[in-house]
Amino acid sequence: MEFRIINEIYNPLIKRKEVKAEVIHQSAGTPDRFSLRKELASKLNEELEKLYIIKMVTKTGTNKTICDIEVYDNKETAKLIIPKHILIRNLPPEERKKALEEKEKKKKAKIEESKK
Repeated sequence: MEFRIINEIYNPLIKRKEVKAEVIHQSAGTPDRFSLRKELASKLNEELEKLYIIKMVTKTGTNKTICDIEVYDNKETAKLIIPKHILIRNLPPEERKKALEEKEKKKKAKIEESKK
């Protein structure tokens, strides 16, 4: 996998770096978010807990993915600002599965409670 930074802006109000990167993945499908997140964290010299992939777009038939990435100054700010579904998407596969199961259980419990 090769990475190319297209655009990098620091947002002082939210205290984050907003990065747009192009990922070239020859002879392979679109990489999963977590492995891509680990690679980008090492390339950008950032901690994994501060870096989140917000959006990934791969056009049909190409081997290039455009990613919108946010790198926060601290992980507490990231957890306050980033929507929960994006946080779940950026988890490792095992943790993601557990988080989705818990979310589903809460949803079912809420439905049962509303029926009473």
